[in-house]
Amino acid sequence: MKIVLEETIIIGLFLNSLILKTTSFMTCRARFKFLSSLVGVAISLVAPLYKLHVLLKLAVIVFTSIIMVLISFKFSSIKNFLLILSIFFLSTFLYGGACYAVMELFGSFPLLVVALIGLATFILYSLAYRIVSHRNRMKNFVYKLKIKDGEKVIEEEGYLDSGNVLYDTITKSPIVLVNFDVFSKLYSGISYLALFTKKINSSSIKNGHYIKINSIGRGTSMLVFTVDELNVEDKCYKNVSLGLSFSGFERSFGTNILLHCDYA
Repeated sequence: MKIVLEETIIIGLFLNSLILKTTSFMTCRARFKFLSSLVGVAISLVAPLYKLHVLLKLAVIVFTSIIMVLISFKFSSIKNFLLILSIFFLSTFLYGGACYAVMELFGSFPLLVVALIGLATFILYSLAYRIVSHRNRMKNFVYKLKIKDGEKVIEEEGYLDSGNVLYDTITKSPIVLVNFDVFSKLYSGISYLALFTKKINSSSIKNGHYIKINSIGRGTSMLVFTVDELNVEDKCYKNVSLGLSFSGFERSFGTNILLHCDYA
């Protein structure tokens, strides 16, 4: 009986700490996690000793959640407190739902398995949260663009890359990187292979020339050319230099164009 009680306490502390950590992802950093988890475990062990009505059991759960949130989180208003409490409830149901789903599939299981399910749920949630957060941060640097060259008009999205500090060594103007998809809309008659192997006449491209670069591809060369106009949201830039990149940046940034840092 003693071993089971100790195991229950340890696993309860572990799961409560995961719930607090999950809540802190979307609110603020949790403090006194051990104390808060210990209080939650203590109440959960004492409550079953009494035959409580289902509504009283629910009230105990709510009371426990409120106490744990009060211990672990700072809040500036009642509204802020209720938001944190709501996220705490959702985090609790997340782990409880995962355990229930596994139990429905495989039947009852030892307490240790509960801890493992909780850990797996936390890892999956952490990964999903980081992916979504990363995408949201990326969106803050994505702009709607319009490239005009002669009668051709191309509408794309571009990522403002602070790491793009390339300048045309001839014109000294900043270079906006584009991939082949964008280039082919301007010059549809030139193949990918010809561009990649540099077996083209750069004079057939508007102000086309090659420049040596070291930051991309280690000492290779890049085709640079100009377009009449680049619109970044409500800003307009004339005679803009574009550089054709085969680095595959679109896979990392989700756009076909990387704006130069000067366009911030």
